[in-house]
Amino acid sequence: MDSRLACPQLRVSYVCALGFWLALMLASTSTQALAAPATPIARKAATGSAASRPAPATLAPAPAAPAAPAAPAAPSTPASHKPAPRPAPGRITVSETAPLRAIAILEDERKWSSSGLGVYLKHPDAVVRARAVRAVGRLQDSTTVMALLPLVIDSSLAVRREAVFALGQIGHRSARPALLALASSAGEPLRALALEALGKLGDHAATSVVTHALAAPNTEVRAAAAVALWRLADSTAVDPLLAQLNDTDPQVRWRVLWALEKIVAPERIVLRAALQLSDPEELVRAHAARTIGRQKSVRGVAYLINALDDANESVVVNALRGIQMIGDTTCSSCPTSVLKALSHPHPYVRVTAATALAERFAWVRADSALQLRLADSLRSHLRDPDAATRGASARALLTRRGISELPAVRPLLEDPVVYVRIAVLEALRALPTGGEPAAILAERLAANATVFERATSAEVMGDRHDLGAAARLTAGLADTSVLVVASCASALGALGDTASAGILTRAYATHVNDLGPDARLSIIDALKTLGRAKAADRLEHAAPSRVASPAVHDEEFFRDPTAKGAVIFTTRGDIVWAFYPHEAPQTVRNFVRLAQRGYFDGDLVHRVVPDFVIQDGDPTGTGSGGPGYTIRCEYNMQHYDAGQVGMALSGKDTGGSQWFITHSPQPHLDGRYTIFAHVIQGMDDVVGQVVQGDKIIRVEILP
Repeated sequence: MDSRLACPQLRVSYVCALGFWLALMLASTSTQALAAPATPIARKAATGSAASRPAPATLAPAPAAPAAPAAPAAPSTPASHKPAPRPAPGRITVSETAPLRAIAILEDERKWSSSGLGVYLKHPDAVVRARAVRAVGRLQDSTTVMALLPLVIDSSLAVRREAVFALGQIGHRSARPALLALASSAGEPLRALALEALGKLGDHAATSVVTHALAAPNTEVRAAAAVALWRLADSTAVDPLLAQLNDTDPQVRWRVLWALEKIVAPERIVLRAALQLSDPEELVRAHAARTIGRQKSVRGVAYLINALDDANESVVVNALRGIQMIGDTTCSSCPTSVLKALSHPHPYVRVTAATALAERFAWVRADSALQLRLADSLRSHLRDPDAATRGASARALLTRRGISELPAVRPLLEDPVVYVRIAVLEALRALPTGGEPAAILAERLAANATVFERATSAEVMGDRHDLGAAARLTAGLADTSVLVVASCASALGALGDTASAGILTRAYATHVNDLGPDARLSIIDALKTLGRAKAADRLEHAAPSRVASPAVHDEEFFRDPTAKGAVIFTTRGDIVWAFYPHEAPQTVRNFVRLAQRGYFDGDLVHRVVPDFVIQDGDPTGTGSGGPGYTIRCEYNMQHYDAGQVGMALSGKDTGGSQWFITHSPQPHLDGRYTIFAHVIQGMDDVVGQVVQGDKIIRVEILP
């Protein structure tokens, strides 16, 4: 056996046992392709689809970071925006750089072979081995598991860490025995990372080992075990999780609550979670409200109504969402409780309350007088200073009160913030076909409206099936905006207009070189919806996308970028973040390149999900725009704590320019979206106050 794989002195005995097991496995198992493929990432169905960007886990988008801190308070404004120095990571140095450059290129080309990346897994320099393991893990190819397994007992801790993380990213169950051995040892430095990987495998055979780790003396291990149990969602873990709600560390307690939300057992969970609503830590209280809501039991409603009086807006937001998710139509106090929240001073609470008032449960038990109060309050919030609240109030009125509210809502079609106008157009789905709603949509599909309004009008037309919609949508395929073309294509698919299949095919062929990935997928998916799956497949092969990648494999390609961070100047204030250049070099390099050419200047914050994320980086403001190319995902071991900056995607390797900042910890995003920076200033006073429609003035890169 290679000396690097021998059991080092002073290592605990289980590692030697693990090495013996690996030797037997490698001797008896072919290194050829394993049967089960890596789990694919679902593609986005249509332009602007919520599936294309991180969504609140049902989330929420989420969103586990062992011992993750709560969102840091923003320090006073310094004289200069210089990122605080970070401790050196203590990396091993490599004498020659050629292997690192070769690995970076092979990773970017997504190429695996035993004679390519496989060679570097056996390199004598630990830094090269570690970098090769990271590259292999990002491929997420199940056929690489056998090549990675020996490296979990490598002589270098850095290599072992990368190997364990990579096995979790690949998610193939053949890695379970090796990971179980690491997760079972009280003294193993990689125990928390192995627990995280076991959760990603999703194999209930690991549940007993993971639950045992809930009682570990190490806080990081207990936290990792709780997050792994969220991923496993095994009902046999309920009792150990409930027992751990009394953990002395709040970072463990909120993760335990988060794990419990995936196990539906309201008779056992609701009361215990309700007790945590009085926890001194706001993050624990917010997750208690969240977990109660996800149990979807009416027995939790009273607790959530009480939580609406919490002093922390995140707790109130989660309580409102929980009440909405339960949707108790027998609750007589729900309408007035939600109505009270509509007057909350924080816009995140108001928009969440207005969203809840669009649901049936809030109106069923309300008598005529209370229904008038609800309607009057919603009408008054059509003038709310927060654009998202105005839009949500309009949607609630049209959804619950119907076309009689259109005269009150229609003035918002001239609102100065486009997102309010979009909310009104989307709310027209709830109104009867034909008449004034159909006329509004036809008018907004015209070329003099904004791209976002034209695209939204097309999508709503497809859902409403108005008379004459097919002809208008077919004409829309000639629009100058690829986003509108994509929306018209999706709408024609929703209409079931098979006569448009030929036009869709020609539109794809005409725009194949200028359509973004979302637009191309919309046309392909529309053809498949119309029963033209074979034609769609032939089209993709005959006219593949030629959207270029920005990657240039020069001498600097493999090196960490030198930029330290960025200042995001917004109309709400300044946000300063520090990059992770070693963990995500190409993503950082891409952001720096875009920022230096002014790409983000003047962008509107197009997406804000309270207590989840703010999202920007789309010059179209629609959530579907990008730079015209895509970059590779650079999954890394950073965790989505509050204030982490990640790349938004439409699927693996589809990032471009859109980025998001997390309001709160979102462990469900870990290993799925590239983390490339973290906020070091402006978290609470700027990120926590940004609303939809706020503007990015400019971005300054800190050298």
